[in-house]
Amino acid sequence: MTGYGAARAEGGGIAARLEVRSVNSRSLKIVVKAPASLLPHEADLEALVRGAAARGSITLSVRVEHTGPAGALRLRTEVVEAASRALEALRKRGVVEGKLSADAAAQIPGALEAATDEPLPAAGWNAVRTAAEKALASLDAMRRREGSRLARDLRRILGTMGKSVAAVRKRAPAVPGEQRDRLRLRVEALLAGTGAALDEASLAREVALLADRGDVTEELARLDSHLREFGIKLAEDGEVGRTLEFLSQEILREANTIGSKSADVSITRAVIALKSDADRLKEQAANIE
Repeated sequence: MTGYGAARAEGGGIAARLEVRSVNSRSLKIVVKAPASLLPHEADLEALVRGAAARGSITLSVRVEHTGPAGALRLRTEVVEAASRALEALRKRGVVEGKLSADAAAQIPGALEAATDEPLPAAGWNAVRTAAEKALASLDAMRRREGSRLARDLRRILGTMGKSVAAVRKRAPAVPGEQRDRLRLRVEALLAGTGAALDEASLAREVALLADRGDVTEELARLDSHLREFGIKLAEDGEVGRTLEFLSQEILREANTIGSKSADVSITRAVIALKSDADRLKEQAANIE
């Protein structure tokens, strides 16, 4: 499911700004984008996301700004001293001239270090966690609103499918009789002029065999059950997406079986509509947590 959340919190000399984005995914994928100071807490941030979502590709972005003196650059004296010793040795050999100036020292790679690279103190991490919790709560609210809209759409599709199932159920009992009449006409046409008579017992056996092969009573019963269960799950809170995907797949399976059993044009039309709606159910269910 898609969604967005953002929050800001301060504490421990820092201001933390958090953004979290979610797009559709059948599994949970988490990407954390945070400064080096939060590397020790990356697993904690992932745990917060897992506590708030079960599906979706979620990206958590953290920006930390120091609000006090800790935000200044720090000179790494050990780096400057090592560079100075190396330059002194080169100066004695006549390779370079002059002493190491302050401006030159600042240009030495690694000589200046931002305080944001240092691990956050406990109070700073608390601010980040607070912002993360608020952002995830905002994300969850948006995802829930989207879920409500998806549920309404899915219920509408279920209603349409229920009408298609009812159409098949109404039409199915008339099919064997019509098959018998068509078969009778064909056999009589073949026997015309031969003097042979139609064997009613053989005709009855053939019609019974066709009726048995085309019987969709069990498939209709299972379809009714799956559709009812789908509606029940839609009304439940919590993680239902995978169950809905399974049910939509089973609905499609039953529709395919009915289509393969029946050669009736009206039933075929209803089955095509059922399969189209089942595909829509499956596609939407993949977006639901």
